[in-house]
Amino acid sequence: MDMDTPDSAPPASSLSPEPVTQPHSPPPAARSKLAGLALVAALLGLGLGAVALWQAAAESRGNAATATEIALARTDIDGLRRQVEQERREREQLRQRLGDADSINKTLREEVLGVSERARVLEDAIANLADKRLSGHDALLLNEAEMVLLLAQQRFELFHDAAAALRAYRIADEALAALQDPLYATARETLAVEQRSLEQLNQPAQGAALAELAALRQQVAQLPLAAAFARPRAESDTRLWRALGQFVRISRSGPGGIGMADPALSRNFVGLELRAAELALLERNDAALRAALARAAQQLKDGFDASDAAVASALAGLDKLAGAGAPPPAPVLGATLKELRNLRTAQGLQSATRAAGAGTP
Repeated sequence: MDMDTPDSAPPASSLSPEPVTQPHSPPPAARSKLAGLALVAALLGLGLGAVALWQAAAESRGNAATATEIALARTDIDGLRRQVEQERREREQLRQRLGDADSINKTLREEVLGVSERARVLEDAIANLADKRLSGHDALLLNEAEMVLLLAQQRFELFHDAAAALRAYRIADEALAALQDPLYATARETLAVEQRSLEQLNQPAQGAALAELAALRQQVAQLPLAAAFARPRAESDTRLWRALGQFVRISRSGPGGIGMADPALSRNFVGLELRAAELALLERNDAALRAALARAAQQLKDGFDASDAAVASALAGLDKLAGAGAPPPAPVLGATLKELRNLRTAQGLQSATRAAGAGTP
């Protein structure tokens, strides 16, 4: 139904003004129109109120969300602020710890320097103690080793006694092994080299040759002489010969030379040549050995009966020795002794230097 045009509208003639005689209530049509207008206004007010309420609610929700976001942002900012403050405090603590570490490192550095200084002092003290000990027990051992090495060198040079020199070298090695100072380890190595060279000498063969020469010297006294020395002695025993012997001496010239004049002298000549052969054998001089053996063989051939079996055996022995020859040249000793003396000299110079450094303030 249309509220502006009601169904029971009065005719136009009834709308003409009439003289008002007394107040009265509006007519029903006017009242219904006013009611419709009021209803429309109420509905509009309700709509506007609803819209306003919705907008207010939306704005309130937006404000609440914004406030929540602001609160969350403030919370995050406060958290970040606290985190930054915590990191700042941690940096301060770390800086303080670094400062403490620097102080500790400086203290430790000073302590290390002090320990190094004390270690140097201890080293000097230990060196002094080592020098004092060296001046006692080690010095005696070094003197013993040096003396024994010197005796071994001289014994080998003079008498070519390799066995005695080897025993002396073993004694010197025991003395050097008892030392506490490792400085002399190289001297022991050199000593071992010379000791091996002495052990490699052909001592049994040389000893057998010397024994054979000694047996030949003993055998010469029993060898039969040549026929020229076997003449009767009666003529030389007469009174006339004894008287003439004071002024005249008769000798025979021959290949044997002066040995033909006296059999004893001939035996002595052979013995001397055999001695010369022994000396050449000890010296390991092959040329001298062969020359001495050749002279001894010639003396045997000239002054003794070459047809005798003993003389032939002696000649065969001389030929055998000449064929064998002398052993190889002997090693030259003295390297260990020289090195030991050099080490002792260097040790003495070091001790003097340390003593001078300790005495200087």
